[in-house]
Amino acid sequence: MPFTLIQGTFHLVHPAPNGNPTGFEPDGDSVHFKPKKPSSLNLLTKVGQPFKLSNIGSLNLRLEGIDALEVHFTPQVKGSHLTHQPRPLADDSRGFLTNELGLDPVQYVPPKLTRVKPPAPKDGAPGFILSRSLDIYGRPVSFVFTGALSASDGTPFFLTPAFLKKSLNYKSVLNGFAYPLFYDTLFGELRAVLGVAAIEARTSNPKRGIWRKDKTTNGVVVNDQTDLETNGFIFPKLFRRLSSYLAEGNNDLSQFLNFPELTQEQVQDLDPNSPTFTNFTHFNTMVRVTGSKVRLRQRPETILFISKK
Repeated sequence: MPFTLIQGTFHLVHPAPNGNPTGFEPDGDSVHFKPKKPSSLNLLTKVGQPFKLSNIGSLNLRLEGIDALEVHFTPQVKGSHLTHQPRPLADDSRGFLTNELGLDPVQYVPPKLTRVKPPAPKDGAPGFILSRSLDIYGRPVSFVFTGALSASDGTPFFLTPAFLKKSLNYKSVLNGFAYPLFYDTLFGELRAVLGVAAIEARTSNPKRGIWRKDKTTNGVVVNDQTDLETNGFIFPKLFRRLSSYLAEGNNDLSQFLNFPELTQEQVQDLDPNSPTFTNFTHFNTMVRVTGSKVRLRQRPETILFISKK
């Protein structure tokens, strides 16, 4: 599948306005990347905001096809506070990514432990990304790789299922450090590879990473945000929707299925065992609420989200 090849380095720290080093805030599905040739970013399709480079020429990536437990999430609701999914499991996903990228050891600033604490002795580890577009926030939606390729920056690269298995995206899913998250912009042949990796991680003995505690389809009791931070071992997109719903002042789940962030997000059902297989519907139809318990009615790899494009 045709992607744009962009080579560069991965980064954890940068100078603050006062000149002192400060850290970025990586997580299990995003990290800062500095392209060797920034003009290559102009080849990516823009669907929202343009890309914006940091003071070291880097920008945050969004890893394609995966969704890791949230280390830091702030709902886009006035007065909202930073929240997170259960730690340290959420930290483990981040740690897997930084380790595989060759960035470890990494320390974080207490007490929140979200921002990297300088120095980062292996900052600037080499690697490359394969991307086709920027997301609505201007982040390259990318498959991430370590090392280098002989091909030139900005050239088309045909991503095969076999080569996909070399990506950190695939390895994160296979090792149970991320859920699959599919948008219609991702080719079906590549989605299938990530879906199989998720099934292998979930059904292996013992279950890997997040799957030891996952409550996505069995359900989690949610009375408040504290419940989510303590017990929310669920598909991160569902966690984010619940957090935003609670941040708007809702005290129970009685109106969650009518929440605009659910009702306005279009999806396609990929589950061949579902009565709505291949149908287009909305995210709220994939969610079940019983009293204070919420769950997805099917596995994340069987849901295809329709992108804003």
